[in-house]
Amino acid sequence: MMIYKHSLNEARRSGELDEYNDSMKENIACRYAIDDNIAKSFKDNHLSSTGAKTVIAEFGYDRTMWVLAATIRCLSHDGRFSKENKAWARKMIPDYLPEKDMQDYVVSSHPTLVDGFTDQVRHEYARLGLLTVKSCLEKSIGDNYENKLLVLKPDILKDQFKTPVCQYFFAQTGFGCYPDKLGGKVFGQFLCDGERAQFRRNDFLGIADKARLPEWANTRYSDLLAPKMNIRIFQLKAQADNKFMSYEFTKGHGGVNAENYIQIWGGPMVSSGLDDIFKKCNTDEKPLGYCGHSLSVSDIVEICDGADKGFYYVDTFGFNNVDDFDIDKTDHSEMYKVLILENDKKPYAAEVRHDLHSMQHIVGGLIEPVYFEDNSAICWCNEEFLFNGSKPNRIIGNTLIHGPCFISGDGYDAEGERDWQSLTDDQIRKFSEQFRCSVIVKEEHSEDESEDMSESEEISMDQ
Repeated sequence: MMIYKHSLNEARRSGELDEYNDSMKENIACRYAIDDNIAKSFKDNHLSSTGAKTVIAEFGYDRTMWVLAATIRCLSHDGRFSKENKAWARKMIPDYLPEKDMQDYVVSSHPTLVDGFTDQVRHEYARLGLLTVKSCLEKSIGDNYENKLLVLKPDILKDQFKTPVCQYFFAQTGFGCYPDKLGGKVFGQFLCDGERAQFRRNDFLGIADKARLPEWANTRYSDLLAPKMNIRIFQLKAQADNKFMSYEFTKGHGGVNAENYIQIWGGPMVSSGLDDIFKKCNTDEKPLGYCGHSLSVSDIVEICDGADKGFYYVDTFGFNNVDDFDIDKTDHSEMYKVLILENDKKPYAAEVRHDLHSMQHIVGGLIEPVYFEDNSAICWCNEEFLFNGSKPNRIIGNTLIHGPCFISGDGYDAEGERDWQSLTDDQIRKFSEQFRCSVIVKEEHSEDESEDMSESEEISMDQ
């Protein structure tokens, strides 16, 4: 249940009395639980941290801290509460909330014990390492949020999701993305698992500071923003006469004949245009599974969708559109559909040749199969992934695969021998959802902006 953080009068004006009363009942129950656990935990003149952990487990971090902060605000005149806890309570409880609305859930235990109990609760909360405004760009709360990586306020998340990993949210659309439409919704997805969700603009601390992002978050965010083109690449067979010849030469010597071409790759490629494709296919940035020579004169690039859809002949300088190129006449019988899984990137379907070199290019070395229990598919990975320094990627069955891998169909060849097969469209959709995100093993936390808490888990009355 969410904490109702407005006054009784506001609840009446807004028609939210039920929400107010329900929250009040929980606050009162939490108050009694705190009193009870302080009494049980205080032994031999020391306050054990067991009670704080018990209350947090029952009522959650947010409500436990809310009740403690309300108690300190209402008893702020008492010198037995530390200056640090008084400052913290002022930040927790909004100034517009009158003390009379909080009196029913003021903790009645000895102030020194309540102060120590508060230290323990705050210490437990600080150990979560949650992100604060320090993880955001300065004054970004008033900026446009569209296609930005945002940081959720910790109290928006349920206790089981209170981790820095779950605070990163990629905003995509919604009126809430715009500062002049406050209160609107922001639609997008969690960066950690791709789950789609919606929040209100005031649920965020601001725009994440890219300089403070952990590596996994930086990679995923960059992948979401990267321009992608769905392409296929065709190259002339070895015996073709016009191989590596210009477009003018080819036109004068029989023209561009699709039957002389063989497909070597197909799929989405991070690219902003044909020139960028050419550059990447002549460097180490070739797409995974690329099996052919570097992109050269006489090759054909197909842009499969968008305004520039069509076939383009790689010429000596630039590209020439080939309107009559018939893909059905090309040799693409050995092209298989697979699903490639890279670290911190969304799964993507690609067309690769049924060839050992293509497989090895994807995984970066010698290949090793991991079979699905239902024999519907095979995951192919680098057999030395535990020794080559690659990072954890996806969990397939009971195996945590490290480094890039790909999923193919599982079946038998014409000779009856077990062999990898092309995936069906249904399998691609299924596995894309099932393995949509790689695992996150190590979290990198920003500094917590709250005051340093004592490492001691024992609070003494001897002062």
